[in-house]
Amino acid sequence: MNFLRYVLMILVIALLSNCSSKSNKPELSPIIREYVIDEIDLVPEGIAYSKKYDAFYLTGVGKFKIVQVDRKTGVQTDFIQENAFGYMPGAGIYVDKAEKVLYAIGGYYRIADSLSTLFSFDLKTRKLIRKYALNDGRDHFLNDLIEDGKGNLYLTDSKDSSIHILKKNSDSLELFYKSPEIEFPNGIAISDDDKKLYIASIPKGVRIMDIATKTILNQQDTLGISQGIDGLEFYNGHLFGVQNSVGANSFNFRKLLLNNEKDSILGVEVIDSHTPKLDVPLTFCITEDEAVVIGNSNLQYLNQETFEFAVADSIKKSSLLVYKIN
Repeated sequence: MNFLRYVLMILVIALLSNCSSKSNKPELSPIIREYVIDEIDLVPEGIAYSKKYDAFYLTGVGKFKIVQVDRKTGVQTDFIQENAFGYMPGAGIYVDKAEKVLYAIGGYYRIADSLSTLFSFDLKTRKLIRKYALNDGRDHFLNDLIEDGKGNLYLTDSKDSSIHILKKNSDSLELFYKSPEIEFPNGIAISDDDKKLYIASIPKGVRIMDIATKTILNQQDTLGISQGIDGLEFYNGHLFGVQNSVGANSFNFRKLLLNNEKDSILGVEVIDSHTPKLDVPLTFCITEDEAVVIGNSNLQYLNQETFEFAVADSIKKSSLLVYKIN
């Protein structure tokens, strides 16, 4: 009996010791690579990737320009220089599927007439192709965009709670959908079969729309799983998003698990959260099986009315954080 007690005591001590040693080990970071942005006051907001040129493209809110980042070397150059072609504070950016056109949104979010405009550039020559603006007298702020298989672009309009469409070969934006069901839409994604739009409403969570009928298929989020999402992407049958606008759950990169029909969110997997490198994260893009996230954007140090950037030794440069995803 005493022998059995002795063995049990040894096993308990070993188990506790093992647990203690595990708790003292630092957690491994899921970040596999990092690109540090040269200009501390760029305040990158949108990011896109071109496989053809193997480069990332960043829109700047602090500096009104687009920066190209070489994926292999991290070398950074201006795709367009500051204020070129009348470019404004940047928002969403997208490389078309043919990799010929770079679309970038610009506008002044904090002023009543944001002058929100979609710019299109030749990806090779870096020349402006044309501008698309909404001139109906209403207050708009185009925020993000996605392309379907036919070459049509869908754009969120945060101030107008609406979606606009730029049909292929069209020279103007058209209203596609408007409803309080998608209040303050930000990020947007599309299913692989082009049948569903995923619209990130800041207060109501990701809303799933049947494109053919323009019907919202899911209920609004009341649990904070998909509220406050900025960047949003559909990949491998699920959604990935940067969450930055819901208080305690802010500043994380997460995977939203969809059902087989892709019309409902079943749960969430948090990939990275509340680390010094995820300080006001914004959007991201996907390159094959990696997500590249704008980690510390420095947006909190920019006055978006005067566009003055704070001066402090404690401010770190922005960075792009690379995560393996599946």
